[in-house]
Amino acid sequence: MSEFFLELFSEEIPADLQKNLRSKLLEEFKKLGTYFDKVQRMRKLGGMISDELLISKEKVELSASICKTDLTSDLVGEFPELQGVLGGYFSTYQGFDKDISLAITEQYLPIGLDSQIPKKPFSVALSITDKIDTLVGFFGIDEKPTSSKDPFALRRIALGIIRTIIENKKDLKVKDLLSYSSSLYQDQKHNFTNKNLQNELNIFLKDRFKYYLKEKQIRFDIIDATISSFSLNKLFSSFEKAKSLNKIINHQVGFDITSSYKRASNILDRELANSEIEITNTTDPGIFKTDFEKSLYKKINEIKKYYSNINNDENYEQSLSILSVTDKATLKGFLGI
Repeated sequence: MSEFFLELFSEEIPADLQKNLRSKLLEEFKKLGTYFDKVQRMRKLGGMISDELLISKEKVELSASICKTDLTSDLVGEFPELQGVLGGYFSTYQGFDKDISLAITEQYLPIGLDSQIPKKPFSVALSITDKIDTLVGFFGIDEKPTSSKDPFALRRIALGIIRTIIENKKDLKVKDLLSYSSSLYQDQKHNFTNKNLQNELNIFLKDRFKYYLKEKQIRFDIIDATISSFSLNKLFSSFEKAKSLNKIINHQVGFDITSSYKRASNILDRELANSEIEITNTTDPGIFKTDFEKSLYKKINEIKKYYSNINNDENYEQSLSILSVTDKATLKGFLGI
């Protein structure tokens, strides 16, 4: 039976299907143009993502070009749940590269918090491209979710972007992608009524990221700290830091870190309250009077050296552990306790 339907679908000429995209309006909202318009935007946006993922720009653009052709077929018209899936079969049948076929099949993933996510680089690129284009478009024409309604599933789409980035252990320049996506709509003369688009997208994605952290059982105070320094371009890094701190916060390592920083913060607060004392960024070891001061100064320099040499492959658990290894006797001697 499946072979019969595939044969039936494959009799439709790809060029004709592509041509039909020009006349097929986006079913969700006509203000966003045709599927052909969407595909052209996705080609350019996907090219930008390919540069970040260090994969073939040509293959990403090609997968974007044909990813919506199955929507114009009679078979998908009869069975909408086959969107993407049938397109993947179609591209395989027509001899396209397997990475392209898989990307088309997985373009709508993930569909929920616990569902499968795309893992292959070309699938990741196409999935994020499609979702960013959709999110920017609806926010641009002020068709945003309300407290009670989300008819275009934009919360799910935003969560899909966040999950795909974090669970593939990537940091993408999402802020730049949103801005570029908006400019692609403007190039096509789409009239966006939302004059606060980028800020609203940032707030919306921040809220979805906060929801993701809650679902991952991150402590509320750690979530608040993470959100306070939120960056769309550092979703994976922010999550890894929050997860690592959440893992150790209730253990001795976590207690050592928090207690040390609370004491240091209290000392600074007291000193800053004294207007006669000037706080500078320089230290003169020559004025140290005790071995406790000298040992603590040495340890601080070791920590500074570590943090000045870390890069994008930082081990966050190790970084937190290093903050906790200051000799307790030295610290207590310095603090006079």
